[in-house]
Amino acid sequence: MQTQEIQLETHDNLVSIRDHMAWAHTPRVLLIWPLDGRVNIRPSDLVLVRRHAEFLGQELGIVTRDRTIKAIARNLNISVFSRVVEAQDNPWVVPVPPPVERRFPRSNLLRIRNALPKPGLFSKITNPFYRILILAAGVLSVLAVILVFIPTAEIQIAAPEQSQNITIPVSSEPDVQNVQISGVVPQHLLAVNVSGQDTALATGSATLLDKKATGEVLFTNLTGKNVNLPSGSILRTNDSPPVLFETLQGVQILAGKGKTASVPIQAKVPGMAGNVNTGTVIRLDGDSGSLITVTNPAPIAGGTERKMVIATDQDRENLKKRMLADLQQQALERFSSLVSPGDVLFLDTIKPNRVIDEIYSPQPGEAGEKLSLNLNVEFGMAYASYVDLHNLADLVLNASLPAGYMPDVKQINIKAISGFTRVKDVIHWQMSAERKAHTLINPGDVISTVQGKSVNVAGKLLTDTFSLTQAPGIKISPGWWPWLPFLPIRITVKG
Repeated sequence: MQTQEIQLETHDNLVSIRDHMAWAHTPRVLLIWPLDGRVNIRPSDLVLVRRHAEFLGQELGIVTRDRTIKAIARNLNISVFSRVVEAQDNPWVVPVPPPVERRFPRSNLLRIRNALPKPGLFSKITNPFYRILILAAGVLSVLAVILVFIPTAEIQIAAPEQSQNITIPVSSEPDVQNVQISGVVPQHLLAVNVSGQDTALATGSATLLDKKATGEVLFTNLTGKNVNLPSGSILRTNDSPPVLFETLQGVQILAGKGKTASVPIQAKVPGMAGNVNTGTVIRLDGDSGSLITVTNPAPIAGGTERKMVIATDQDRENLKKRMLADLQQQALERFSSLVSPGDVLFLDTIKPNRVIDEIYSPQPGEAGEKLSLNLNVEFGMAYASYVDLHNLADLVLNASLPAGYMPDVKQINIKAISGFTRVKDVIHWQMSAERKAHTLINPGDVISTVQGKSVNVAGKLLTDTFSLTQAPGIKISPGWWPWLPFLPIRITVKG
């Protein structure tokens, strides 16, 4: 016969052994105990293991050397072996189902039926009075059931209200994280980026060095050798400071004293300073200056200047200041759209946190009748959250709530009743908080007062007992029923 061998481990318990047996699909299951330890089950658990095998329709066998397990298994009629080979070669104990004994003897149904009373139990009651009495008792029973269980009532009570109104000195501090009953609330920060472009007329003026002066100079050789001068050789006047010129081309002065050569020159810088008279250019820079003499036989002329309009530093400062004011107004509108209804913005705290872009056109030193500025600035502003102010008002109002009243937490009206003052980073102001509080009425007291009463009586009792300012609404179902139910569970109190 097919046998499923299940090797147990020391950590196996009753639950895992039953799971192993459930996975086996053979008529026989052989549980093999480990050689170096015991399985984590009690000896008495073998009874449950055997019952599980019977439930699965399996024959159960055990391989173990534990004497206690062997003794209990034999008492339970379980096949026990010392080795696996014995389980394969030797026959298994055939399980014998326990006899089923009836707890109670089988009843004689025929005898029981014959012993029952014969029909016509009330046939002896022939007096009409008794028959009417029985009928009336039945009708009254039905009416009693209807009276107790059928009617329902709903009572709508408007509890007396009292207004709570208090003035709270509030401080909004940036380093506070939670609302404090002393009036301190957290200060939150917002930041937005706004940008714009604007222009202004330039008010400054400057002289623009326009063209360079040009002319010719005459070089005279003082030696018996050729003298070569490269293009760009520097010449100067004898003024203090000197006017500098440069040659526009290279030149060779032939050997021999008194040999001459002319070359065109121009001033190093533009403007009228380069316009000099005849004979003014007299020096050549460099080593060749001692080998030749130089002079300008004609005036050096052509240097020009012109007036131009430029933006001054004050123009740039005024334009930036004007744009910052415009951008601050835009930032304020953005802040107003970002906060939630009821949040309090602190207008005095708005300021530019940083300038992201500041581009002027034309650049400083460049000419231009109009000055243009592209400006991108991040503005910051502080505010107090409506949620924090609402929670503060709730804390303060609860502390002053009269005994026996319940507040209407959702309808707290708060508003600032003073201006905002700023001391460093702390904002101070006064806030009023108002809400309604109604008297506590126990629904159980209401029900016990009106049980079984008529509508008029119940209304008067409730008005007098709970000092109601308006009559309660009482609705009975069905509408024609004159009294409120007697059962408390059939009465509902709202309000």
